[in-house]
Amino acid sequence: MKANWSITVILLASLVAGCSKEIDRGYPDKQEPAPVAIDYNFALAADSGQLALDKQFWSATEHYYLQNNGGHTGFNYWWNAHAVDVLVDGYNRTGNAAYITRLDQLLDGMYKKNGNKWVNNFYDDMEWLVISLLRAYDATGTESYKTLAETLWTEIKKGWTGLAGGGIMWEKNSPGSKNACSNGPAIIIAARLYKLNGNADDLEWAKKIYNWQRQYLINPANGTVYDGTGVTNGVITPNTNVSMVLTYNQGTWMGGALELFRVTGNQEYLRNALRTANYVVNDLTKFSPNGVLKGENTGDGGLFKGIFIRYLTRMIVDGNLDEETKNSYLQYMERNGKSLFAKGIRKPEYIFDADWRKQPASATLDCSVQLSGVMLFEALCELEKKGMIKK
Repeated sequence: MKANWSITVILLASLVAGCSKEIDRGYPDKQEPAPVAIDYNFALAADSGQLALDKQFWSATEHYYLQNNGGHTGFNYWWNAHAVDVLVDGYNRTGNAAYITRLDQLLDGMYKKNGNKWVNNFYDDMEWLVISLLRAYDATGTESYKTLAETLWTEIKKGWTGLAGGGIMWEKNSPGSKNACSNGPAIIIAARLYKLNGNADDLEWAKKIYNWQRQYLINPANGTVYDGTGVTNGVITPNTNVSMVLTYNQGTWMGGALELFRVTGNQEYLRNALRTANYVVNDLTKFSPNGVLKGENTGDGGLFKGIFIRYLTRMIVDGNLDEETKNSYLQYMERNGKSLFAKGIRKPEYIFDADWRKQPASATLDCSVQLSGVMLFEALCELEKKGMIKK
């Protein structure tokens, strides 16, 4: 049954009004028109982005978010796991129960589309869902979310093997492929479960995975995170290809280190999270050209930057940062939000581009890209709500 989706959205008016050309008669007191001020209403942008997800990407019959809004009905487990996260964002911001209704429908649809089971061959896919479920539990207190998260965590731990020095596999049929995307999120899960349940074994898992990732996937020169590692002629080697230094891996490494800092108080974890965050925020060529987080195309890459933004937000809110560092991150967040708001929205569809500095050239868009844009606006709303940035 389709939910009563009752989010009230007022579509934004054009940001820049057209002006008719005026004849210059040479009067000395003639002045240029003042630039039109932009009202950066991030809550309205979040509402509009959420509504676009619902109207353009949602399958009303099978209850999941489609691959794109142009007729591609592909099911992506991990994209939909992040859609659960985005629905939690909307609920936390508004208190509107329609978000939870949609979330429950989505979980039902995901289960069916995944072959009437939750276990997936990709460990990172399950991890993204566990993180989202734990957030849903935190927001609502619904025990079934926590129970499913714990069940999947038991399955995820089976992905740890001795190949490549340890680490959790990316995919069950690729035992030697140990990736940042299957280990960074696992650190977050283990630390959050330890905080929730007090099970010492979860804390040990968080530390074990963290130590493996630090040893094999972290660039000691600047804190950036390599995509993965393998074994070549018996030697464990990371993939240091610069094109595979991806924003979401930076985000989950920061997020995992931050969670360990929060449960242990060990400053080393926070220092390592800060080193990575500082590099991304301050690298104005590769990661943040002109101060705006780089796009990583469509498809899976469309989700990467939204994940980084989620964990940079957690650094701001939960990291106990000094004022200078916190302000630099807040300015970065605002710069990204204002760029997307003013330059990156295609109307009337209210869809976003993978590059937050320009409008989408087409009305057909991958759901992954839309999710990242909504993540940014929801994060800015959280910071506004906490009084960290001005409305």
